[in-house]
Amino acid sequence: MLTKEEVKNLKLEDLKKVHTIGICSGFSSFVATHLLNMGVQVTASEVNQDNPIAKKWIERGILYEGGHSAKYITEDLDLVIFPNGPIPGNPECSKAEGLGIPTITLPEIFGVISKNFKTIAIAGTHGKTTTSALVTWMLYKEYRELPNFVIGDNILEIDKSYNYNLDSEYLVVESCEYKRQFIDRVPAPYISVITNIGLDHTDYYKSQEDYNSAFKEFVGNSTNSVVIDSRGKNTSEVLRDLDVKVIDCKDIEGVYEEVDAGLHGKHNKENVFRMCGVAKSLGIFPDIGDFPGISSRFEYIGKSEHGSEVYLDYAHNPEKISACLQGTKEMHPKKKIVFVWQPHSVERSISFKKEFAKSLDDADIVFIPNIYVPAREPKEYRESMSDEEFVKYLKEENIKKDIRYTKDFENTANLLKGFGSEYVIVFASAGDLKDIFKLMSITNE
Repeated sequence: MLTKEEVKNLKLEDLKKVHTIGICSGFSSFVATHLLNMGVQVTASEVNQDNPIAKKWIERGILYEGGHSAKYITEDLDLVIFPNGPIPGNPECSKAEGLGIPTITLPEIFGVISKNFKTIAIAGTHGKTTTSALVTWMLYKEYRELPNFVIGDNILEIDKSYNYNLDSEYLVVESCEYKRQFIDRVPAPYISVITNIGLDHTDYYKSQEDYNSAFKEFVGNSTNSVVIDSRGKNTSEVLRDLDVKVIDCKDIEGVYEEVDAGLHGKHNKENVFRMCGVAKSLGIFPDIGDFPGISSRFEYIGKSEHGSEVYLDYAHNPEKISACLQGTKEMHPKKKIVFVWQPHSVERSISFKKEFAKSLDDADIVFIPNIYVPAREPKEYRESMSDEEFVKYLKEENIKKDIRYTKDFENTANLLKGFGSEYVIVFASAGDLKDIFKLMSITNE
């Protein structure tokens, strides 16, 4: 692997042929697009090829059909891009290392490329995707062309085959703090935006102080400004001794209070103000009244066969669940809320079980079919608590609330048939819960 110093001094213009292990993520597709635009010959491998992005890269002759293979690693390669590091047992990683070909991680090379743009990086425990989408839409409305953007979900009404706009000087990046990846991916943000700093990813971060330190390093690298709300928890530690211009959301609310994106809930109002902080930094007054929304962020799916309005949200930590339910109640004050929730990871469920129990206050009925276990979850976490044990705990903490372990998607879908127009059904998951829609009769009106 290239050392940190070698990554810092990497000259992209010297590259002639590069192979990337994985190309379907937003980050890897952007890297490949940028290198191709520079005239670099790019090849790629990918296990999952049953998606439109993979098919596009196959048609362009970039992506090899099939999975990973050592034959794709040839001695004429100048660089091989690993996803997040060497993959144990991966034939391409092993051969690249055996041949002594320079290797780099995807976050590192993305970070090298991001320095060529005015990169606006949005980080925080929650609200990243919505704020990133709002900033992207604001720039689109101002300049009448889309900026480059890499965010967690699709902005509705934007062509999903969008191939980036490398002529734009802006790059908007949703920057995840997991394992401090945002520091590699955006080592020198033009503008950094912090939504909030509540401890998460406790399989990596061992304390709030450790979590704060990552954010402090991230915003400290900003070259233009930092947008943050100083009233938020843990912000004082992050802002202490910060030598960069700070745009404080609490100081700009009066100027931008009429800016409306058609989003519901206090948390979304806060996201809009963070976008306004970026606008202030750029000297723009935002016009985002026609913001179309984002997939899986309180996305309207349709109506159930008995007339319940159905929504899908990405909520997967206590703050997001609480905000999702508060927004639902605000939007549908006269209806009861059926909250179909798939907790994301056993580790998070254990670490924040008390906070999760409290976050369900605004739900009338809660259905939990299972806990989603991401591939990265260590075995010791997977075996430390069952789905039933977690639901039992939630019921003990909410003795007056109807909370049920529904066991699987099919049983859950059957139970939902009993709810009519006096209910609103909200599905919340960062996993595969939306697959349940295949088992339901939903009309999109």
